[in-house]
Amino acid sequence: MVQLCTINRIIKAYALIGFCVATYALYVEISLENDPDFEPLCDLRKYVKCSPAFISPYAKGFGIVRYIFGEDSAFNVPNGLTGMLFYILSFMLSCSDKQKIVNVHYYLAIASNISTFYLASVLVFIVRELCLVCLTTYFINAISLLCVSSKRRQLLSLSKHHKPCKAD
Repeated sequence: MVQLCTINRIIKAYALIGFCVATYALYVEISLENDPDFEPLCDLRKYVKCSPAFISPYAKGFGIVRYIFGEDSAFNVPNGLTGMLFYILSFMLSCSDKQKIVNVHYYLAIASNISTFYLASVLVFIVRELCLVCLTTYFINAISLLCVSSKRRQLLSLSKHHKPCKAD
């Protein structure tokens, strides 16, 4: 069994990597909005491109927020910015081993993987491009969920084996 401190380090490492990838995604999206001739490093081949994903209507607010709050809403932010905030939160939550905090982290990781599945479906069926930046975030989110799940299981196991003293 991997120790909690090791799991926390892995979660933090993936959160930092995820933050960097999300920052790059935001940079590419803003650059493409300001300069249509911008060629991001992630556009490698004819069918291996990130720019179609980042200029699609699904690149902001997951393509959903615009229908609820409008295209110009403050809530309709680039997915890269949402990812950056998520990874900062994930990093901070990984600093705690309190069961309630770990549960919040666990449910956030599940939510991120649901959004990952949704965005992967959009990428495959609507955008129809292979976006390496997108795939990288999907991988990071999956690994993070596995790590947070492992941490949660360990904490639940420890709490079941802990026999409180009469003073507790």
